[in-house]
Amino acid sequence: MKGLILSVAVFTCYVVSTAAACHILRPRRHALLFFPAALAWAPVYYISYVLTPADLGFLPRAWTASLPAVDLLYGLIVYFLNAHSYIDFFFAFNGGFSMSLMLELLQAGEKGLSTEEIISGYRLPDGGDKIYGWRLPRLEETGYITIDPQTNVCRLTAKGRVVAALTRILKRFLNLGRGG
Repeated sequence: MKGLILSVAVFTCYVVSTAAACHILRPRRHALLFFPAALAWAPVYYISYVLTPADLGFLPRAWTASLPAVDLLYGLIVYFLNAHSYIDFFFAFNGGFSMSLMLELLQAGEKGLSTEEIISGYRLPDGGDKIYGWRLPRLEETGYITIDPQTNVCRLTAKGRVVAALTRILKRFLNLGRGG
């Protein structure tokens, strides 16, 4: 039980620290904050486990671990699973493009927004389109596609073909429609 309790306490510190860091640092790529922070808090969990008494000063004897190494590992696994869930939640709701559009419509209230008004909110200062202007260069940067500089034709790389094929298989297996 000690591992679980310390895991939840360290996870709470992780959430508070990443939320504060996001407000202070305003990172451009949140993954560069969330993943290292999750790893940075793991030694805190280990040190707190090693330095605290087996009963944490309040646990009944029946709730103390007979195999501390198993309890330590259990707590660490729970911590990383919670951190993973937190990161998934963040990217689903903050990074999800559909959610961004729905928030725009929520802010507009009953009057709503035309499609052009929505799209205009995603224009870059140079007139480019954030919706497509960020995703395609990022896919190229990460090696999934190539973009011909003369024709702007996009093609999958070998890496991109593998990922797209696996995605298609998974989408068929899960019976997901286009974009789902």
